[in-house]
Amino acid sequence: MKRRMDFLRRALCVLLAAVLSAACIPALGETAIYPWINSDVEGSVTLLTQARLRDDFHVAVNRKWLMQTSVPYGGTEASSFGELSYDVMEKKISLMLDGSLAGHDAELVRTLYDLTADWETRNALGVEPLRPYVEDMASIRTLNDLRDYLTTDRNAFQLDPSSYDVIADLKDADRYVAILQPTPLILGDSAEYETRTAYGELLYEIGRKSTVLVLKKLGYTEGEAQAVFDGAMAFDAWVARYVRPRADHDQSDFVQSVLHYYTREELTALCGDYPIMGILDLTATGQSETFLVTEPDYYRALGEMYTEENVPLFRDWLIYFLVNFMGRTLDRDTYNALEAIEAEALGIRGLPDSIDIAYRTLTAYLSVPMDNLYIQACCTEEEKRDILNIADEVIGHYRAMLENEAWLSPATREKAVEKLDRLRVNAVYPDELGDWSGLHIRSKAEGGTLLEAVIELYRFSVNQVCDRVNQPVIRGEWNQQNSPASKVNAFYSNTENAITISAGILGGIFYDPHMTYEEKLGGIGMVIAHEISHAFDDDGALYDAQGRMNNWWEAEDSAAFKARAEKLTAYYDGYAPYPGGTYSGARVQSEAIADMAAMKCLLAIAAEKEGFDYDAFFRQYATVWRTKMLRSALIVTLATDSHPLGCLRTNVTVQQFDEFYETYGVKPGDGMYLAPENRVSVW
Repeated sequence: MKRRMDFLRRALCVLLAAVLSAACIPALGETAIYPWINSDVEGSVTLLTQARLRDDFHVAVNRKWLMQTSVPYGGTEASSFGELSYDVMEKKISLMLDGSLAGHDAELVRTLYDLTADWETRNALGVEPLRPYVEDMASIRTLNDLRDYLTTDRNAFQLDPSSYDVIADLKDADRYVAILQPTPLILGDSAEYETRTAYGELLYEIGRKSTVLVLKKLGYTEGEAQAVFDGAMAFDAWVARYVRPRADHDQSDFVQSVLHYYTREELTALCGDYPIMGILDLTATGQSETFLVTEPDYYRALGEMYTEENVPLFRDWLIYFLVNFMGRTLDRDTYNALEAIEAEALGIRGLPDSIDIAYRTLTAYLSVPMDNLYIQACCTEEEKRDILNIADEVIGHYRAMLENEAWLSPATREKAVEKLDRLRVNAVYPDELGDWSGLHIRSKAEGGTLLEAVIELYRFSVNQVCDRVNQPVIRGEWNQQNSPASKVNAFYSNTENAITISAGILGGIFYDPHMTYEEKLGGIGMVIAHEISHAFDDDGALYDAQGRMNNWWEAEDSAAFKARAEKLTAYYDGYAPYPGGTYSGARVQSEAIADMAAMKCLLAIAAEKEGFDYDAFFRQYATVWRTKMLRSALIVTLATDSHPLGCLRTNVTVQQFDEFYETYGVKPGDGMYLAPENRVSVW
């Protein structure tokens, strides 16, 4: 929902990952309530670790992998998803280096690759390409200077404290509307500005070190560079008071609570002297008939803060984001120094080589042309048909589930089935590829530079999105810019009432055309069934069959769902990820419910198959969630990830179903046993 900031987020993702650094985590072992180790963390499973299928199913199935697999160089986690991502990366790198490919997409890829890989020129230029932009920001002294900068083409990167985008209207999914949200905070969560945790402290340190590093290369003294960062933090601390904390996003009523619509005149009044319309008018966003403002207090605060006295804070905030945004477009010494700061904090082994750097750059800034090349080279119609057939089978059994769910009222059940019948499946790749034929970036031979190319790519990407404002939503469109087909991903869209199963996830242990039926069902079948279930969870209940925000649940059904979900939340709250650590059931509730609903659906399919191999199915399911992360990575996972830990996605899910107990003979006293009255499956 913040597409304009995607480039900025990618450039600053390390700041959000910084918390992975060497925070003190106690030795991992058995928890007080759950009889399983946290096997997601590196070092928790060794040669001495023993596990029976009846005691810790996840470890028993994945023990060899957990012992032998190492977190890869340059990464913080190994997983089934990660392994598949590396496979996709290798294919895309081959395409990136293939000089024989023809067409505009291939030409764009070659041009940006050449600019990225031209270290001779980049090293000769050093930090000089960034200097005029930083100096222009540093020249801001008055409100008039600030207004002129924010509302004109001087702001080449369109950096400002407003985060705007154009999305399908949450209340009218047939039209595009402008949405305004708070910009990302330096510490990631407004709660960190009240009580600093290890998460916030490490984000602070990474941001500070990176900012000082680049500014010193531009001639700032240590003190001057630190002062810029302090000013940016002061700005952030001010606005953070008006940004809802991350925990609020986990509440079931969060979406409804952020729907505030303003006319152009009302938005202008809300922001006071802050030149919001001048900023929005730099793109087509300003032409929106209405503006969806998720947190009006934030924009009101920008207006209150927009005074002569606070100009230095705005200026420092802009400089902070610019140098962190663009630092990796400069010379190799700067690139490596920034990487070293992150690597030290994250415990990452090794630095990226030139090919890795080029790949990161091209996937960040040329995602659609790269995606088009991948689709043309690596996708088949046979795969698409197979995925659609599996999805049809899953949808058919979801229909039976909904029609027979005892706690649903007839009225809600009827609307649920209607929504399922209207569900669209986007399988593997779009029918029409994204068109970036209107983009031209100057090559090295034409005198182009990487920084110049990134500016052009950024503007093109933003304008493609913003030009949709007030236009009718194209139903069935696959937005590759937002979700490349080559990404290892699958998701459900509320406003589209559609699931997307991307080509990138068709590989590894998830899918192979030669897999057994049970393996396909436990791999890609689980992924498909999981995503479909989101149409009927607490978020899906807010959107009808047409994708409009329109709660279609009867009050009694909402209450019944909430009661069942609260039982699940409480069960997850009882897990200690390490001795003394806490877990948020509310944060992972929706994804945990989706896992269990998917399992129920797939077991219904299995019941109709003569000779179905339940052992093969359950084992395949467990391998999907195998994960091994650096110990320090656990902190950020617990703070931000809406998905349960992999070991819990296996063990908690399977222990809800009789078929698992029957397959492995699980009895009271076994670690996997959960008494029927304590089971928490919502569906």
